[in-house]
Amino acid sequence: MPQGRVLISGYYLFSFVKVSAITLFNMPLLQRIALVLACALFYYVIFYLNKLLFDTYEFSYGVNWVFIPSGFQLLIVLIAALDGAIGVALASLLIGFEFYFLDSFIRTLITALISGGSPLLARKICFDFLGIDKELTKITSKAILQMSVVFGLISTTLHQLWFFYNDKSDAFIQSLLVMTLGNLLGTALVLTTLKLLTPKIDKVLL
Repeated sequence: MPQGRVLISGYYLFSFVKVSAITLFNMPLLQRIALVLACALFYYVIFYLNKLLFDTYEFSYGVNWVFIPSGFQLLIVLIAALDGAIGVALASLLIGFEFYFLDSFIRTLITALISGGSPLLARKICFDFLGIDKELTKITSKAILQMSVVFGLISTTLHQLWFFYNDKSDAFIQSLLVMTLGNLLGTALVLTTLKLLTPKIDKVLL
């Protein structure tokens, strides 16, 4: 399946699931639970598709030369904030049990929390310190680069330190560099594609 189709399908899937979930529930708490579950489902599907397409290009434990889910991690949290981060963490916990179990529930849970917390921290830095538009209506190429770099560095560093601590990263520096590149490319690709698609989607909706 071409990358473009994965990105476009993913965007529409997330929009559909998010709107459908919120429409089903009117109470705020139920809305948040529905949104968390929608984000978790969406991220899990994207991760699984990426694994099918790029698993042969895995460099080391949890490190890919191209990691498109990183872009969706950030996108989900940019849009849904804390609820999105919780959804990503839940999906990452399930992914951890399936593919990257770290010998105990607690260690696998910490990995999942890193996956959900990294984009949330990046969101805080980008919005509060770099002045990036919180409504995401005026995203420039510079903003995309800034968000990609900030998130890529935070996520990669935390993951690799944790993997190294658990003896899952034999080549720390190399894995750090490759994971940074994979996250940077994946994030930039997703955000750039969304930026290009948004005007076209708006025209169709109007």
